[in-house]
Amino acid sequence: MLASSLVVSADWASAAGVDPSKATPVQREQAQSRFLKGRKLYDARNYAGAAEEFRASHDIVASPNSLLFLARSLRQKGDLVAAYVEFDKARVEAKELARDDVRYEKAGEAAQLERDALTGKLGFVIVDVEHPTDETTLKIAGDTMRRAGWGEPAPVLPGTTQIEVSTPGRPPVTTSVTVAAGQTERTRLDVNSVAPLAEKTALPPPPPASDDRSTLRTAAYVAGGVGAAGFLTFIVFGLLNNGTYGDLESACGKGPCPASRSGDIDKGKSQQTIANVGLVFGLLGAGAGVTLFVLSQPRKGDAAGAPSTSTRPRPQGAWFTAPPRTEAAASDGRTRIVFGPTGVEMRGTF
Repeated sequence: MLASSLVVSADWASAAGVDPSKATPVQREQAQSRFLKGRKLYDARNYAGAAEEFRASHDIVASPNSLLFLARSLRQKGDLVAAYVEFDKARVEAKELARDDVRYEKAGEAAQLERDALTGKLGFVIVDVEHPTDETTLKIAGDTMRRAGWGEPAPVLPGTTQIEVSTPGRPPVTTSVTVAAGQTERTRLDVNSVAPLAEKTALPPPPPASDDRSTLRTAAYVAGGVGAAGFLTFIVFGLLNNGTYGDLESACGKGPCPASRSGDIDKGKSQQTIANVGLVFGLLGAGAGVTLFVLSQPRKGDAAGAPSTSTRPRPQGAWFTAPPRTEAAASDGRTRIVFGPTGVEMRGTF
């Protein structure tokens, strides 16, 4: 009674052929041929080959005799757990068929005796699964158990046996049970003992990478515009400065300018200062614009994705001719006003 329902719950069992009472002559002939090949291999101690033939014979016609010799072959080659299952299945099939054909009674009796002989060499595990879903599966020692066999003794080799209950959407629930030969251990696994797996949320695609060269090119144009504005300011106010200086030179000659022309002197100073500031911005804008424009150019190896080994040319500065250096004396005769490329200077008394 230890494992009377195991044969219908474990996946070790072989596939069943047609009922012997319903088999056609051709099916009987095919099954008999495979059975006889198995007997020859069994007698020759080729138990692995014999097991294949007996299984094939049973797949054609579900005769308990094929299962009996299949179980014996598995036992002889050391697969005691599978042998136990096949012995039990042969016992059940023989008992059912013996109601109509007493010839199967001996096969059933032999299967039960040989199955019971293995009981002392195996351990048994009973697993109670709590809160399972329709998709929950149970594995004992790596073998998937049919749901009808859950809660029934399952044969295992003595020692430590791994048990796993798996449910989609949850991590597997696992445990290990140590069973001695001839002993039965019971364990319980609860599907709800682990939290459901978090749903994976697809991350949004990263934003497209900006074109660094395009950004540099735009910055180059902006810097160039600043430089052009600076140079334009320099030219305009430089010309105005020259005009103011010309007026002062005409009015004052080589002597000091009268106090009445102090306003023109101040205006000339302002014009020269603005011109100087425009020159500075012009040079800086032009230099930055050229540099950024050069950096925005495609480099060798970009098409193949290889790093560039080229040397970037250094931007060249621009040269401009500043207004000539001129001097004028203030009306007090002690202060000299200098107009020139470096700006308006107030020299000491002379």
